[in-house]
Amino acid sequence: MLTIQKIQIYGFGKHENITITLHEGVTIFYGMNEAGKTTIQQFILQMLFGFPTRQQTQRKYEPKVSTKFGGQLTIWHPTYGQCSIERIKGKAAGDVTVYLEDGTMGHEELLAKLLYGYSKASFESIFSFSLHELQGIEKMSEEELTHLLLASGTTGIQQLSSVEKKLDKDASELFKKAGKVPLINQKLEHLKRLERTIKQEQGNIQTFEDKLLQLQKLDQRLEGLYSQQKTQQQHWQQLTILKQAMPLIKQQKVFEQAQKSYEHVQFPPEGIRRYEQLKDRLMHETLQMEQLKEQYQALQHKLQLTMDEQAITEMARLVNKEATWNQLVVKEQNLMDELYLIEQEIEAQFRLLGVQEKTAQDILLEETVSLQQEEQFQQQLSLLEEAEDELKFHLRSLEQLHAELDTIAQLKQQLQQESLSTEEEHILAEWPQRKRKLEQLRFGRSQRSKQQQPSVFIFIVLAISVLSFIYGVMEKNIAVIVVGVVMSLIIILYLKFARQAHEAPSKQQNQQIRELEQEENMAQAILLKKQKLEDRWLHVNEQQQEKERQYVKLEYKIQRAEQVNEETTQSLQHFLGRYRLEGNIPKTLLPELFMRIRGAQELAAKKKSTFTLLQTVQTEKIELLEQAQRVLKAEYSEQEIFMHVRNTFLTLQQEQQISQQAKEQLTSLQTKIQGVQSYIDSYESEITQLFKAANVQSEKVYYETHEQFEQQQKITTELQAIQSQLASLNVDNEQTLIDEEQFNEKLLTLEEERGVMQVAIDHCLEQRATLQIQKENLLNDEKYGQLLQQFEEEKSVLQQLIGQWATKKALATAIHETLFRLREEKLPYVLTEVNAIFNLLTGGRYDKLFINDEGYFVTQDVSGIRYQMAELSQATKEQAYISLRMALAKTLTTSAPFPFIMDDPFVHFDRNRTDKMVQLMKEVGYERQILYFTCHDVMLEHWQKEQIVDVGVLANERGVAST
Repeated sequence: MLTIQKIQIYGFGKHENITITLHEGVTIFYGMNEAGKTTIQQFILQMLFGFPTRQQTQRKYEPKVSTKFGGQLTIWHPTYGQCSIERIKGKAAGDVTVYLEDGTMGHEELLAKLLYGYSKASFESIFSFSLHELQGIEKMSEEELTHLLLASGTTGIQQLSSVEKKLDKDASELFKKAGKVPLINQKLEHLKRLERTIKQEQGNIQTFEDKLLQLQKLDQRLEGLYSQQKTQQQHWQQLTILKQAMPLIKQQKVFEQAQKSYEHVQFPPEGIRRYEQLKDRLMHETLQMEQLKEQYQALQHKLQLTMDEQAITEMARLVNKEATWNQLVVKEQNLMDELYLIEQEIEAQFRLLGVQEKTAQDILLEETVSLQQEEQFQQQLSLLEEAEDELKFHLRSLEQLHAELDTIAQLKQQLQQESLSTEEEHILAEWPQRKRKLEQLRFGRSQRSKQQQPSVFIFIVLAISVLSFIYGVMEKNIAVIVVGVVMSLIIILYLKFARQAHEAPSKQQNQQIRELEQEENMAQAILLKKQKLEDRWLHVNEQQQEKERQYVKLEYKIQRAEQVNEETTQSLQHFLGRYRLEGNIPKTLLPELFMRIRGAQELAAKKKSTFTLLQTVQTEKIELLEQAQRVLKAEYSEQEIFMHVRNTFLTLQQEQQISQQAKEQLTSLQTKIQGVQSYIDSYESEITQLFKAANVQSEKVYYETHEQFEQQQKITTELQAIQSQLASLNVDNEQTLIDEEQFNEKLLTLEEERGVMQVAIDHCLEQRATLQIQKENLLNDEKYGQLLQQFEEEKSVLQQLIGQWATKKALATAIHETLFRLREEKLPYVLTEVNAIFNLLTGGRYDKLFINDEGYFVTQDVSGIRYQMAELSQATKEQAYISLRMALAKTLTTSAPFPFIMDDPFVHFDRNRTDKMVQLMKEVGYERQILYFTCHDVMLEHWQKEQIVDVGVLANERGVAST
């Protein structure tokens, strides 16, 4: 069976950093309300199946006071052995990591294998139940109770039943046999109406065969034109390619001429590499020959040496003292280095302190630097820093004030540039006189407009003349007609001359008025501009005066601050003068001045002791050096003296042996010299042959010939590349002979032909577009095309809806058959197991739980009386529900060996049936692990102490073990 061995909570709800160790069998989690029992139960479920996402309604149990979220479960799996499942905060359901016993590590895919493919809903429907799930049983109807028990006794039946109901409801919303509201029924009726409308419109459409025939002719003509245009396009592309190849052709000719100038050049294959190899070998052999000759002469010199026994004895004594010599040399060097470093540090301290004279340095080293003097120095240094800070603040304020005054000056300069021009001043000076003239003209115009109104008498006479003319015409009286015409002409002429007499001066005056009105608008704008400039100038002057007053005050503060700073500096210099510290000492060094003086004094003492030790070492070294020089009878440097002693000692020891070996070596060297000489002769001969192959006599000319040969090869490569490019462009040799002027004329002629062809094509396209529009208008007449399109769209939508309805119906039928098969095949096997469990929980009162012919659950007591589920008590219904859960789990022992997780589901049981439930839990505990969560201390009486986990003390203990 699958067993949870350890619960480790990093942070989950109110729990943090808690570890609980569990074992097989039954474990009781006890605690009062809000102790965190349900939190642990949800921790187990969410570690196995993931944290709830935002779209889900379940609580996520994120800690309120901790950033850690998640934990780890250690389980024993029948197949994989001991495994650890760790889940922490991450994307969606969290980041899960599974660690197997053999070291394998995986994620969600491996966890799904550990959980046998079960989801959280499937797990909770069988192995996890609580009081909340059982509280609603009492209010259920007979059909609901039966459905609940069926779901409890058969895996997956509840989800399938819900899906079946939803599919039936969705199919009914799409189509009903005699319905009008469903979508398919509405679409069918709408299509019938559209079909009748289309049939009516078909009778109104006339033929358009003439248009189609014209369109066919135009298409044929366009096809011919396009064919000709394609031929022209191919010809144009060929000319374009030839134009691109022109530069390559010119370049080819240049390279061919250059190639002719290098035809006489010849050079041996790999001549440079062969020559340099021979040259290197010749040089190597020559050097080797020189070394052999030197060795030969050295050996001859060694043969002439004689042995000296007394010198060997003296040399041996000195060689034994070489270690002492080396120690003295190292010690002397170390002491000198140390002395040099000390002097450098002392000099550095003096440079930092500003003490350069030797006398002042000696006085400073002898001076005392007590803590009381350092305290006085620090007080004066603080006063100096305060004075400098105040001075810097005033100087920054002065710079800011300078910037503000510069800004004001620029603003005044800008205002001067924006002041009124001479022309504007002249306009303002003349405006009062022009204004009076404008007022006079306006008054005169108003008076003339009154005078120009014709008198009533003239109009009455004109009316009488017209009436006389009309009367004469009607009565055919010529005299009256003549009188009426003459009077009318006289009056009309009078009005015309009078108007002309007034219009001449009126036009001139109106023109003057318009000009003066324009001047009036201009003068008003200039006056407004002048007023604004005067206001701005006054404001800027006030700002400048205020800043100048601030400037005077600030200069006084700066003078005062400089005086205080100078006094403080003089006091500090006087204090430092006692230590012979003159000049400007860096301010960064002042706080640590006394520390540096003490350091210099300590370094001076160290220097003195080091110098004394160095003198002792040098005395011993000089004595040993004099002894070595006497033995060697020569003077050598200290670094080489014992090297010569040791070499001389070895030389004297080996002289006898060397004398014999030298003769043998001389014979060997003579043989080697002869062999090397043969190699030298061979290499010189090969070099001579290379020079002959290149027709040269010297190394310089040989290299120059190689450069010419390289240039020849480069030109050949370039020609091959150009010929390859010309071949890729498919350019014939005959085409390359075309003159560039002829080529341009051909290209220009072809461009003109293409333009003419394009004009013809555009004309045909225009005619075809006109005919096409006429044809489309015929087709679209009275919305016939729109109706056809709408009919097809509606028919397509109807087909989609019918497909959806058929799919939902087929799925609902398949689910119904699946439910029937599950109930007929799997449920009977579960019911055979449930009777024994139900009989035990009810204390033997009921011995059978089965399904009647109508499909409802029925119970039978020991006397044979049957009861409907709704007739049973709340506790008995819950016992039937739990029995089905236990029986179903028993049938899944191999395929799903999960532990039971119960959250206080037995509160409605009496004491007798509670004892029976405890007995059942103990029996089931041998096959499955059971985790029972309760807040009732009565349940604790049935279990041993090591099986109980007190949730209330977890927060204090930060870890508890159940053994």
